[in-house]
Amino acid sequence: MEKSTRDRVLQALMKADWISGQELADQFNISRTAIWKQIAALKEDGYIIEAHKKTGYHLADRGDRLTPLAIQQYVRTDTLGQQIIHLEQTETTQRIAHEQAQQAASEGTLIVCDFQTDGRGQLGRTWHETRSAGIAMSLILRPTAPLHQAGQLTLLAGIALAETLRTLDVPATIKWPNDLLIAGRKVAGILTEMQTEADRINSVIIGIGINVHHTQFPELLSDRATSLHLATGKLIARAEIVGLFLNTFEPMYKKWLTEGFASFVPAWEKYADRLNDLVTLRTRQETVTGILRGIQADGTLQIETETGLKAFHSAELVYWTEM
Repeated sequence: MEKSTRDRVLQALMKADWISGQELADQFNISRTAIWKQIAALKEDGYIIEAHKKTGYHLADRGDRLTPLAIQQYVRTDTLGQQIIHLEQTETTQRIAHEQAQQAASEGTLIVCDFQTDGRGQLGRTWHETRSAGIAMSLILRPTAPLHQAGQLTLLAGIALAETLRTLDVPATIKWPNDLLIAGRKVAGILTEMQTEADRINSVIIGIGINVHHTQFPELLSDRATSLHLATGKLIARAEIVGLFLNTFEPMYKKWLTEGFASFVPAWEKYADRLNDLVTLRTRQETVTGILRGIQADGTLQIETETGLKAFHSAELVYWTEM
């Protein structure tokens, strides 16, 4: 990804403790006045940069940015996140990702924004947003897999996100099929959509929303939603979360392409919320109560009822009364 002069100056500041304006000017073959203008622009973007006549410039605070440069300092992947499109605001990253996929965007392209005005969750529900407090991202994949296996990528992304958060000492659990919880409250959601041609997958768009720095939620969500900050008291950089997720997800995705989902069942059950507990599950046709016994090799949920084990491919675990 080609970097702007501003990004290259920022990257140089990140690598050095102090660096002079002349060193920067020589490095990028531009004038010291041009360097000063780039420093001023970075300050306007929210970076705290100290300046001293003798020692030059010092990046005192990297801020909590979701820019490509901020994310890519954490990325250690071959494909995922090598192309990043950052937006300050958009209706939904899913829409932008679909457009990019139709325009032949490469696999692994990531769309990320600071604020969605029309974020979506499962079953068309609205995803609550607070400006610059959460993560909204959509990842473009182009798997060579049968259509009926695409839904497994939701579960795979859930495992990767749970592992990412636990790496950061956040005790996240997975609510089948697409939510992550902390102490029973939702902290993240995953929305997977496909573009198909005839009987094959053209692209899979994995959309992920994470509540990071939120300090409050609307009254209707106050008993069912949380954020990383509310749950742990920590201030975790959003770019670090994105980068670590990509690093965790990529090897899983590669393994899934060659081996399928079966080998991931133990990992999913390790993080599963309410495993072996009584749950209520709702489909379009019925509501079922039973013991959650895990998932099968294809990702379907298993519920033990009075009449025996039942498998569900498409359903919703009912945790909260809908209002």
